Amino acid sequence: MKYTAVSVRQLDRKGKPWQARAKYKDVYGKWKEVSKMLPEAKGKKEANRMAKEWLDQLNAEADLMPNAGKAKTVDEIYKEYLLHQVSTGEIERSTYSNSMYSYNKYIKPYLGDYVFASVDKTVLSGWLTKLYQAGLSQNTIHTTYARLKKVYNYFYNNGELLKDPFKGVKMPKKGEAKVTHLTKEQMENVLSAVHLNYNENDPMYVGILLTFYAGLRRGEICGLRWNDIDFYKHTITVRSAVGVSSGKDGDYTKNPKNKSSNRTFPMMPQLEEALLKRKQFINPLDSWYVIGEQEQFMRPQQYNRLFSEFVDRNNLVDAYGKKIVPHGLRHNFATMGIQSGMDIASLALMMGHASRAMTLDTYGDANADALVLASVKLKDTFNENTDYFKFEEEQEDTEEE
Repeated sequence: MKYTAVSVRQLDRKGKPWQARAKYKDVYGKWKEVSKMLPEAKGKKEANRMAKEWLDQLNAEADLMPNAGKAKTVDEIYKEYLLHQVSTGEIERSTYSNSMYSYNKYIKPYLGDYVFASVDKTVLSGWLTKLYQAGLSQNTIHTTYARLKKVYNYFYNNGELLKDPFKGVKMPKKGEAKVTHLTKEQMENVLSAVHLNYNENDPMYVGILLTFYAGLRRGEICGLRWNDIDFYKHTITVRSAVGVSSGKDGDYTKNPKNKSSNRTFPMMPQLEEALLKRKQFINPLDSWYVIGEQEQFMRPQQYNRLFSEFVDRNNLVDAYGKKIVPHGLRHNFATMGIQSGMDIASLALMMGHASRAMTLDTYGDANADALVLASVKLKDTFNENTDYFKFEEEQEDTEEE
């Protein structure tokens, strides 16, 4: 696709806003147009110059874009699209690996050999039926559908498809998230198993406690360095994580999951004690990884494997009777925060969530005990701030005496 012409026009002579418009032909020979406002242009000459720069930029980006073509298969297009995204920095390498894994399992076996432009509503409906018949969860089907739809939207919006095949196809509902937690006895079982299975200098000793007592994600645990631990201020700073990649370069360090994931928060005393003992034992440099081998991080897959072996050895399960996974301890940490009456803003910061709403939506009803505790605290607050209730309670106390 090439943008062949660009023009400018002044929309309002008083305000003097200029607009650039670029034309191109889609794969079906139809003329399409895109536009861009040029608020900084002070006259037609400057607007033309800026429009020309924009046209060059559009064509440079178009050269990088995968081309749908009329004979390319879903397999070819999907892979080209993801490679384009990762090469231009639109997605992380870890996201690319996850998307390719999902594609190879849930899309390629059913649609990979179809000509990309020939897929229609009937084909997509049949594909979804097969995913349901395979017994996949609602969330898996929802996510897979959204990933494929995004690819088709990209080419449809860029004029390389005449029709959107997803129009009229009902999007699968997303299943309700079932957030796990541990009972008091199950939490005690985890801590007992940590102390029985590992010496205090073992990386997995603090590796498990970092998710139990701080709710860190596995990539954040693997990416944590000693200069992220401040024993004077008693804080942990999450500033990097280890991403999983199936590419030739392997796993890599990256920024945390989102902007809010870069955070500093107080350490719990139990965790600080464990970290201090490990530091005294190995006497690390600041740049060494907390659970790695000096300046080599532990791979997230290795962390998962060691964690799973630990759980199997000790038969550790959650409140639903399912085997505990690292993210389950993160969920339990958040649930404990809710149950303790911790304010949502502080909990969202510690969890590294993008918004408080996400914390509320995910963990607000994770544990029925939290609702009971909140109700009791609400009652006490009303009693403390309302003279009538104080008077009534005093009267009851007098009558009992």
